[in-house]
Amino acid sequence: MTGEVPDRDAAAAQLGALRADQSALAGRIVQPWWWDVALGLLFAGFISSYSTHSGWVIGAALLVFLAGVRALGATYRRITGVWWDAREVGPVQERVQRVMRWWGIGFLGLFALGAAAEFLLDLRGAMVVVGALLGALAGLLSRWVTQIYVAGLRAGR
Repeated sequence: MTGEVPDRDAAAAQLGALRADQSALAGRIVQPWWWDVALGLLFAGFISSYSTHSGWVIGAALLVFLAGVRALGATYRRITGVWWDAREVGPVQERVQRVMRWWGIGFLGLFALGAAAEFLLDLRGAMVVVGALLGALAGLLSRWVTQIYVAGLRAGR
């Protein structure tokens, strides 16, 4: 250690550069609109496949869903150059986790209602309706979580 006292102006400039980098990252991590739409469609397709009452079709839909999500993840990384996990989003993590818990409860509730209507009441197509609702909600949730994270980064929290 040389005992030098850092220059306040230099420290302020470095802090300003860090804040600018954080703001630039916040703008860079927002996925294109079609990414959320594709995620919602993939999810809707998988949930809707339950209306076929065929294990083979449901299994194939699951494989398509998983492959599609993997492709979306790879595309996101290629477009933005980064990846962030909605379960560990730093400054706004508590807010996101609370929303994800409510999403999980809502998902299970809607899925159970749709499955009961489809399989117990024999209302064919009920899972298609539930799939459309959950797919739309998944796309909207994806966009909303991204916006929460971006706002947190821009605010420096």
